[in-house]
Amino acid sequence: MNRRRFLTTALGVPTLAALAGSLPLVLASCGDDEESASDPTYADGPNDVVLSIRYEGGFVPMGFAFVNMPTLLVSGDGRVFEPGMQTLEFPGPLLSPVMVRPISPAGIRRVIALAGDAGLLSAPPDYSMPGGIMVADAPFTVVTLTVDGQTYRHEAEALGLGIDDGTSTPARDNLAAFVEVMADITAVVGDDEIGEPIPFDPTRYRMQAMEVNPADWGEPAPTVLDWPDGTGVVLAEAATCASAAAAAVGAALTAADQLTFFREGDVVYQVFAGGMLPGDAEC
Repeated sequence: MNRRRFLTTALGVPTLAALAGSLPLVLASCGDDEESASDPTYADGPNDVVLSIRYEGGFVPMGFAFVNMPTLLVSGDGRVFEPGMQTLEFPGPLLSPVMVRPISPAGIRRVIALAGDAGLLSAPPDYSMPGGIMVADAPFTVVTLTVDGQTYRHEAEALGLGIDDGTSTPARDNLAAFVEVMADITAVVGDDEIGEPIPFDPTRYRMQAMEVNPADWGEPAPTVLDWPDGTGVVLAEAATCASAAAAAVGAALTAADQLTFFREGDVVYQVFAGGMLPGDAEC
């Protein structure tokens, strides 16, 4: 399947429900599941990332960018990471839920094949809005693929805008189609190639600490706890980033909510934290 065929098949329908109905046709041209010498290769380590889809930038609250995770991440060792369900309660848990499930090598090859059919295993085209249109405070959709030792990063601001009124571009429409199809990875790879999701239990955490004055908050008021001893993390030195083993900080972080602040010495800090995913760098 070539790029034009991918666009025609995937974007010939306006909704995700209709798109899902056309997915077998999209995948029919992706080849069989048997590995061959001509298949693209990918690094298969636990910290290797084959595909990442995420949103970056835009107008977001303090600390959001640091803990923002991909909407989909496929690791080389055969795991799929996705955000878990969140409620509207406030304060919610400090740590956003993450789900993980296994994916087979054949499933990963299907993902790579679909990316190839979409023309994404090559240098990114111009994803600018037509006419140089700028959209204030809109996030960038970032699709990153690492295949055959090469990394391809495709990023488009306000992706999806203009598709319905014809003011988009073929390159933007193509990327939007891929992102929309990948929203249901089970449909992409097939039930036999992917397992059931379970909560992700990280072995390490990344965190960022910002000095705050609890009196600046209204109701509900923050809860201030002492930062535990022996974590190996000094909050005063974590304004940019710090990382630690789950055994050291996991209990404190998992018990905290969004209005749990931590006191270190005479200073109170708000902590933003998340479990380390494949591809995350140590701080």
